Amino acid sequence: MTTGATVIVPAYNEAPRIGNVLRVLLQSELFDQVIAVDDGSRDQTPSVIRQYPVTFRAHKENRGKAAALQSGLECASKADIVAFIDADLTGLTVQHLRRLLQPLYDDDQALMSIAQFTRAHPGIDAVQKWFAILNGQRALHRSFIDQLPNLSPLRFGVEVFLTRYARDLGVTPTRVYWPGVSHIMKEQKYGLIPGFLGRLNMYKEVLSTFFVTYPRWSKKQLQKMP
Repeated sequence: MTTGATVIVPAYNEAPRIGNVLRVLLQSELFDQVIAVDDGSRDQTPSVIRQYPVTFRAHKENRGKAAALQSGLECASKADIVAFIDADLTGLTVQHLRRLLQPLYDDDQALMSIAQFTRAHPGIDAVQKWFAILNGQRALHRSFIDQLPNLSPLRFGVEVFLTRYARDLGVTPTRVYWPGVSHIMKEQKYGLIPGFLGRLNMYKEVLSTFFVTYPRWSKKQLQKMP
């Protein structure tokens, strides 16, 4: 028996930021369960998470964003709807969260919604407009989640995988607009050079999923079909 909505927040070295996100999620009363997954952080992220009444899961080492989401999904096995929300968002409000969930409640055929940031930052707005496939703020219906493979190996390529997998299943994600919401840039978090290198690694994982991992996985799945 499924019930209500759950939200999963993956986090890695987000101690200065995750508290702001968790407060909004807890204030919203939209979720029956808030799950925060620490992915082997080297800062005080676990200590910050423990200050809030959320379900806490921790990885002993950094395994990547997809593995954190998978750990969260394993804790949310009874939820009708599961949302993914990043730990470094700014400008997030209850209204944004309501917009993300509403399509899945209003339309029986809607199985995924994806947020698109607007009026945030010129660079981010452009990326959001043309590469919505990369956005991590999503809501998934249980009937879609139950068809997913284990996401753990995908790291930062998880959003690409989810979008392409939905397409192959004939699912059209609903795009919802989030004015005023943005990310803290990696360069701001970690410093110019470490942040830039972290961004390059993220893009590498995304491109690898798009051009290598997903095509190979898809071919294997097609071969299994009668």
